[in-house]
Amino acid sequence: MATKFQLQPKPTFKADVTIPRAGDDDGVLTFTFKHHPLKQLSEIESIKDTTAADFVMQIAEGWALSDDFTHENVVILLENYPQAGTAIVKKYYEEMVGNREKN
Repeated sequence: MATKFQLQPKPTFKADVTIPRAGDDDGVLTFTFKHHPLKQLSEIESIKDTTAADFVMQIAEGWALSDDFTHENVVILLENYPQAGTAIVKKYYEEMVGNREKN
């Protein structure tokens, strides 16, 4: 059954991010993302000297790990899994623009 459409989206949404892992199968980590209107997202994107971890902290508010969702832990994730940042941001934009992959 289709969900009733609303003019104002939910403030957060969950999405599974597939993160490549060297020598192992890709891992899947569920993120709780923040829904930002396009104008606000554009402002976030234009912040100078922002790091990948800073950007992830702006677009997400949590993850399905036992480790706390903190800036320090996001940095650890991005350092240990070099493609994680790209995978997280790509999934966020796919969800935001409705460009999801179909099975």
